[in-house]
Parts: sequence; structure tokens; C-alpha cells
Amino acid sequence: MTCFLRFGGLCLLLGVFPSMASAELRTIKFKLAGMDCAFCNGAMDKALKKLDGVDSVELLPQKGVAEIRLKTDNRITLRDVRRIIKSTGYAPGDAEITARGRIVGDGAGTTLDLLNGSTVPIAEGAKDRIGTVVEVTGVSKVDDKNEERLTITAIK
Repeated sequence: MTCFLRFGGLCLLLGVFPSMASAELRTIKFKLAGMDCAFCNGAMDKALKKLDGVDSVELLPQKGVAEIRLKTDNRITLRDVRRIIKSTGYAPGDAEITARGRIVGDGAGTTLDLLNGSTVPIAEGAKDRIGTVVEVTGVSKVDDKNEERLTITAIK
């Protein structure tokens, strides 16, 4: 019995059970036009870093890119990040993301449940992985109803 308990504890510590692993957005990368205003870039950097769960922010004005790396177990949503970017004068477009979550499907469609209270509807990909915890890479776009739609490009 003691051996079984030790093995079970070890499995949990090593993350052998993927459904017990953390799930959330991991990275978000936006293309932003007109990143030539140093003041605006500084305001965006500061505002994004105030979000609880942001690990780092890298702004690359010469490429027109904002890359946000997030801490494990964060509760950040794409809506939060888009709102902050808009508040600093930029129009966030499509977002390249890496995220971990469970693929959930029902009659209404397929979503990526980030297991932190937020979900991202899936436009394309992963319908054959329903019920599985996965790490995905993809592009999230805002549709005409102002909702995120994720097109998955890779699954681990």
C-alpha cells in the first residue's frame, strides 16, 4: 500500500496525468501597425505587465510585433489583452497563440477549455481530439460578432 501511495504521489509530481496539468494561454503574439511612438509603446508595455499572470512583454517596433509570455496557471484571456492594447491606441489584429487546455465538443461547436474559467471557440482543427488535454498553436481572430475564433495549426 505504501509503495502504491508513493508511486501515485510521484506520478502527480511528475505530471504524468495530463488532465491534472496546468492549462492556460502560454504565449500571445500580435502584429501591430504603427509602433513608431515610443510613448505609446511604453504605455502598452507597462499596462500589459500590470496584468496578473504576465511573465514578460517584448515589443519589437521594427517588426510591428508585441509578444506576451504568460506565467503558469495564469487566468488571462485574449479579451483582457486585446482590451489593454486598444486602450493604448493600437488595433490588435490576429493573435498567434500557444495554449494548453482540453478540447470540448457539443452540439454548439468545439472549444478549447483553458481550465481557468475561459474558453476559446475553435474555428478549425482538433475536432478528432475531443476530451483530450493538448497544447495547441494557432491563430485567433475576432469574428463579426466580436468573438474569438481559433484556427489550430499544431497540436502536441
